[in-house]
Amino acid sequence: MQATLYDHTLTPLKRGFVTVLHLMVLAASVIMIAWITRETIDNVSFLSAPGYMRFQFWVCLLFLFDIAVEWLFAPRKWRYLVANIFFILISIPWLNIVEALHLHMSPPVAYLMRFVPMIRAGYVLALISGALSANKALSMMAVYIIWVITSVYFGSLVFFVEEHYINPLVGSWWDALWWASLNITTVGCEISPMTATGKVLAIILSGEGLILFPVFTVYVTNAVIGSQKGETTGSTDSPGESPAAGTIAPSSSSAPSQPKV
Repeated sequence: MQATLYDHTLTPLKRGFVTVLHLMVLAASVIMIAWITRETIDNVSFLSAPGYMRFQFWVCLLFLFDIAVEWLFAPRKWRYLVANIFFILISIPWLNIVEALHLHMSPPVAYLMRFVPMIRAGYVLALISGALSANKALSMMAVYIIWVITSVYFGSLVFFVEEHYINPLVGSWWDALWWASLNITTVGCEISPMTATGKVLAIILSGEGLILFPVFTVYVTNAVIGSQKGETTGSTDSPGESPAAGTIAPSSSSAPSQPKV
């Protein structure tokens, strides 16, 4: 989804086709994210839902078709492949391939494969955030807010999936969402992670909070200072009262008086 690399070489028809394809990819990604969220909130494993597995298979095919079209239109095909290698890897329907071939994975590999749909959805959200940040009309504050919401959302999903059947304090996804929100604000929560994934996630969210919230403070401070400077400059540079129309302002040096005879 990096059409900016070759938009100047595309005809209007090809550019319109690529744009429609990108919109379809974004729409399918949003539906996939909503599906994962609904299944998680309902305490249902989306990986065991046949409907979701079929849907994510077709979404992956759409992703791969989008990549193939962009690759055909790209003038530097090797450069395009290198720039999009991560998107290519996560677009492959690995879970469907494993299920169709009845492959038996080792426990570490099976553990990692569970996160592929979340990684795919997170990467699409990152693409959306990148497109918004490229818009000059959107403020940097909005981009930071999107990043925080994305981190809390996916952090809560991963935490719920890993802790739900082990941690007695995680009874629903809302508990995981509460835990992620408090951890990213570095406040801390009464829910303590019991799995290795939960503990690593707690460190990541706390680190993001230590980085992002000072950025908020600096952004707001700079905005306030810039606004105050603008008001001060405007009041200082405002012109004084001009003389009334039809009157002549007195000159600094008066005309010499006539000598008395």
